[in-house]
Amino acid sequence: MANYNIVYKGRILDGYSKESVKAALVENFDFTVEKASQLLNSGRVYIEKDLPPQRAKEYGIALKKAGLNVVLTRSVPAETDPAPHRSPEPELAAPVMEKSPMDQTGQAPPESGRAPITRTVQTRALPFEFMGTGSEYFKIWIVNLILSILTLGIYSAWAKVRRKQYFYGSTLLNGSSFEYLADPKNILKGRIIVAAFFIGYSVVSKIFPLAGTILSLLFVIIMPWLVVRSLAFNARNSAYKNIRFGFQGSVGEAAKVFILFPLLAGLTLGILSPWAIFRQKKFIVENYSYGTASFEFTATHRDYYAMVLWALIPIIIGAVLMGIASVIFPPVASLVAIVLYLYLFAYFSVKTTNLIFNSTLLGRHSFDADLEIKGYLGLIIVNTLASVVTLGIFYPWAHVRTVRYKLDHLVFMAKGDLDNFIAQEQEEVSALGEEAGDFFDLDIGL
Repeated sequence: MANYNIVYKGRILDGYSKESVKAALVENFDFTVEKASQLLNSGRVYIEKDLPPQRAKEYGIALKKAGLNVVLTRSVPAETDPAPHRSPEPELAAPVMEKSPMDQTGQAPPESGRAPITRTVQTRALPFEFMGTGSEYFKIWIVNLILSILTLGIYSAWAKVRRKQYFYGSTLLNGSSFEYLADPKNILKGRIIVAAFFIGYSVVSKIFPLAGTILSLLFVIIMPWLVVRSLAFNARNSAYKNIRFGFQGSVGEAAKVFILFPLLAGLTLGILSPWAIFRQKKFIVENYSYGTASFEFTATHRDYYAMVLWALIPIIIGAVLMGIASVIFPPVASLVAIVLYLYLFAYFSVKTTNLIFNSTLLGRHSFDADLEIKGYLGLIIVNTLASVVTLGIFYPWAHVRTVRYKLDHLVFMAKGDLDNFIAQEQEEVSALGEEAGDFFDLDIGL
């Protein structure tokens, strides 16, 4: 049975203060005040490594109760040199900066004085499959549409669950489908709260304009909390092989990436926009988890700047063509603008999707996305024209075609035995207890 590491995620749990966590670490664990302060001021670090499973689970639970945001990760498997330099049950030690124990070849780095015993870890490419059809989704879509209209929108919560259950259930990985487990009543609750706020805002701002301004500021303040709750809701209600996903982002960090950084991007006339987008994607990906395994995001802000800079070429060419066309034959300028818009939409959709998946790791597993601009551009042109000609009736087929195209170009790169990885996650989740929803468990439609 594999041993486990306890990793501090670089932040404390919501509802705790640093002082209270520090006091708990000193009082209940073998931390000095200095080491506790060092840990709380650090980023993502190991608290302990290579603990036996039961020991790791007990420590993990105790540290969470103290307010520390930790996850368990598996120790390096016995593929290279699991030299037992540590005691089987070590005491809490000073935090060690987290480093990846595996290099890109799946081999552990050699340790001083010992010759590594190498063993190749096979990587299997597991393509995603989508089994849904446009005709099947049309039946769900038309019923959802009619009932939502007849119930003045109340049924839309149930419609969302039916839609997501269909698409999740039609998506297969390694022969198993995904699940969407949300309770429509929680979705309805979130929508009622948001709708009540905006109705109240509309009424109050007309009667008392100053109060409307205050409500606007209030919404900006609570928006990060709403975003985090919505992401957590959708993650917790998504599952694969009976293991739920999770989202552990903090409200403070959400405030930075969704309010502060976009504000800075605006103040710099867009120069910081790629960096702000990069920070948002990093925040989202790295706070997702599958069971107890966290996702990692390896892209950098340079990748996003490169993506934007390459987009300047078609933008400049399109602007020149529109300028020429507006002088020679103005109607053609509108056509050029439409073509440029569709191309940029396809460009950013493809580049962003490929960058996110190709930079995402789940443990030692990875993804491989190879969407193509030409293929995706043709897809959205056909979907747009068909939807316009059929007055929107083609929408279900368009949606299915888009999902199928993306999944046809996405592969999960499983390094080692995926079933063994999932079985270990099931064991950890069962031991630690699945995170329960709370009173504020809601969805606002993100």
